[in-house]
This record gives sequence, structure tokens and C-alpha cells, in this order.
Amino acid sequence: MKQPATTAKTPESQIDLRTGLPYAKLIRSHAQFASIVADYFGVDPQDVIPTSGASGAIETIRNHVFRLAMKANPVLLTVTPGYWRARESFQGFGFRVATVQTAADGFDINEATLIRKAAEIQADIVYLSLPNNPTGAVFNPEKIVNGLPANMPIIFDLTLPSRQLNTRELAGHLYRGYRGRKKLFLAGSTSKSHNTAAYRIGWTICASSEDAVRLRHENRNVVSSLSVEKASSELAKEPSINDFIERSFQMLKRAEGGCGFRLVEPARRVQSSYVLIEFLGDAEILRSSLRQHGISVMWGQEFGLTDQYFRLELSEPENVRIFIDALRTGLGKRQSA
Repeated sequence: MKQPATTAKTPESQIDLRTGLPYAKLIRSHAQFASIVADYFGVDPQDVIPTSGASGAIETIRNHVFRLAMKANPVLLTVTPGYWRARESFQGFGFRVATVQTAADGFDINEATLIRKAAEIQADIVYLSLPNNPTGAVFNPEKIVNGLPANMPIIFDLTLPSRQLNTRELAGHLYRGYRGRKKLFLAGSTSKSHNTAAYRIGWTICASSEDAVRLRHENRNVVSSLSVEKASSELAKEPSINDFIERSFQMLKRAEGGCGFRLVEPARRVQSSYVLIEFLGDAEILRSSLRQHGISVMWGQEFGLTDQYFRLELSEPENVRIFIDALRTGLGKRQSA
């Protein structure tokens, strides 16, 4: 007698014999984070690659471009001063780094100058932080994209927070405006905006879905489930970092006249997590004074300038206040001597 046909039921719990349950959960959390980032920016989750911080995003793209360039020393074009960690990441991988010096333009970033330089040196990739790290300088990213050759890779690093520049809206706008444009990458993380640096969580948004497929195949590192959980919950919150940044700037602006320094403020700029400062006195005396007070700053030589310049991080106003007090103490001692 013929038995009636039965319909297979989907089990309530999935059994993973490919990788094991813990790793399967890790992969699922990765995909879930891509969806959360996509919702946050209004992009397609298939075009989001979770990475280990913004540095991981930069390195993922760097590796991809290096493979495509098919030569020993591809050329990165960026600006000086600029994000030192990105520059070192490319240099350490064999790239030759070419820069546009922005000091001559009052530390503004001139789009036409950058586009012209890219053509002259035949850059293999262009990297820019928006806003600039450390000057806060801003530029029109659409002018850059439209002015560069369509096959030239571009990274816009939108990690740094600012009240005056909504990078969340900007990322979605650039993605939709250049959807399908190959080799246009938007890097970011919650490290500065939501204080998640310890969790090393970031992403790459690819304007081209073809690029996203390639990067996903090339980049098999995954972010920990704990990091995904932390970053996912933080993205749902309004960041408070901008309040701290504004307080730090206010203190520095009040102090700059009497403490022997000036803030470097390009004509096109926003207030962000870092500020570039020029010391108007003897840099060695400043170095000695800060050392006595146990204060560390990033000196200009680390990002392409002289040590007459230095960079401060502004997310902790109390530390900025201690820095200002140390300068006043040092100046007072020199004047009394």
C-alpha cells in the first residue's frame, strides 16, 4: 500500500555542521551588524563590510587596491597634515605616499589642487579624512569624485564626529549619488563618535556592489560578537561627544592669546575630535614643560609638520583644562625668571 506523502518540517533550531555553532553565530552577528549599519546610513546591507575599526576598513581597501595595481609600489595620494595612521598603514604595505601640502593654503583643502596632483603622479588611490584629522578642514567630496578619473580608487574616511558636519547624512548622500561607481569607498567607525575604540568596530561602505563582493571574498576577518553587540546598541543613541568637543574648544579659544599658542583654523572647517595647534615660542621649552606635568601630545613630525605644531584630542575637557593650566604655569615661571 502506498504511503501518503509527508512534508518535511523545518527544525526549530538549526544544526550547523559546517563550522560549529559558535562560529556560525559569529558569522550571523556579522551579517546583522551590516544590516544595522545599512539602516543607519540608508544603504544596501550587501554593500557594507564590517571591519576592525576604521583602520581595518582602510587596510581592507588597501589590500584590495594593492592586488589590483599589479606593481611593487603603488602610489597613495593624501594631504599633509593628515591622518598619520592611514599613511603609515599604506607605507608599511609598500605604497609610495605622495601628499598635497595644505599649509600654503592656510591648511584649507583645495579640491582643484588635489585633482591636479592626482593626475600628475597617476595616483593608484586617494585617501582623505572628512573632516581632516587634525585640522578639521572640510572639502566638497563630490568635486573630488567628479574630478578624478572614474577608475581611480577613493577612500573618504568619515569617522570623526562633528556637530557642524553630519557624516551620517553625507555617507548616505554619497552612496546614493554615486551608486554603482566602482572603487569609491566610505570608511567609518563608532570609535570617536560613540566611544567604542576598545571594541574595534568599523565598516566599509562600497558604492559598487561588485566591489563589495570582491572585498567580502578577500577579507575573511570577522569582528567579535561582543564588539558587534556594543556598537549596535551605541548606534541607536545620540552621541554626546560633540558637547565635550565644544567645551574643549571654548577653553582653548579663551586661553590661546595668553598661553603662547594659536589654534590652526582653516577657512573651511568644523570642530571635531582633534585640533591642530601652533606654539609661538620655543618648542623644546614646551616639550619639557609638558613632560614635567606628565602630558602627552602628538607632535608635528608625526604627521608631516615641524614640532612647532602639535595635535590635541578633545573628547575629555578636563584633560584639556590640565593642559592649559600646565602652559600657564610654565609661562609664569619663564616670565618670573
